[in-house]
Amino acid sequence: MVKLNLQIAEHRFEVTTYASELADFLSANYLPADPSEQPPDMMLVIHDGYGRPFETYDVAASASDGVLLFVRSDYRIDVDEDFTRASVQVHDTFALKHAMMNLYSAFAAQRGWGLLLHSSCIMEREQAYLFAGPSGAGKSTVALLSQPRPVLSDEATIVKIGEGETIVYDSPFRSDSGPPSRREGVPLSAIQLLRQSQHIHRQRLPQMDGLMGIMDKVFFWAADVAQTQQVMRLCHKLATNVPVYELQFQKNDRFWEAISL
Repeated sequence: MVKLNLQIAEHRFEVTTYASELADFLSANYLPADPSEQPPDMMLVIHDGYGRPFETYDVAASASDGVLLFVRSDYRIDVDEDFTRASVQVHDTFALKHAMMNLYSAFAAQRGWGLLLHSSCIMEREQAYLFAGPSGAGKSTVALLSQPRPVLSDEATIVKIGEGETIVYDSPFRSDSGPPSRREGVPLSAIQLLRQSQHIHRQRLPQMDGLMGIMDKVFFWAADVAQTQQVMRLCHKLATNVPVYELQFQKNDRFWEAISL
């Protein structure tokens, strides 16, 4: 048996597993939590040998008798409605990565703490800039072109949404960049909705357009109506706190000139 204490943003997860491959994956991709006498935010038991290889990103979400269930061909999550204890069964490390994203997204939203957004996020002069868009829009390209600026995420950005302030945390949910290394949060200065173009142009969107642009970028599968309503409230608060822009960009780093204006 392997027991790990992992840090994700402000939260501590106590993980128990008997699968060394899964433990090695978590150790390599997540920050260890600092020692604490306080109980963890969530206790998590992870099992291997579940289901079939990956087939689709679609997740079946449901709720019954105080338990929320999230099922995909290659993973299953059972979590109590208070999000303090969960059982995760996975087929392999790819499934584990996605199961952890699913679980953390639901955890953060259920607590009214924040959202997990399909996006990349770059730090520039102690401010965070988020870049979102559909698959192929250029999120990973932006992360690559922004080097040597610190990459806070290249796939899924952790966003804490407070009253009047919004903070981004270094994300373990990554595609190509290395694991997280920063524990402190970074204020989110702006959200860019990406559109590839022959020109470079950045235009602020009306708040409602910004809200609509954010909502379909959330990593979330609702098990009940209350969860959906919570996510919508968080999206509205995010669009109120942070300006949202459309960014037309070429595949070079000159888009930073438009952001700096």
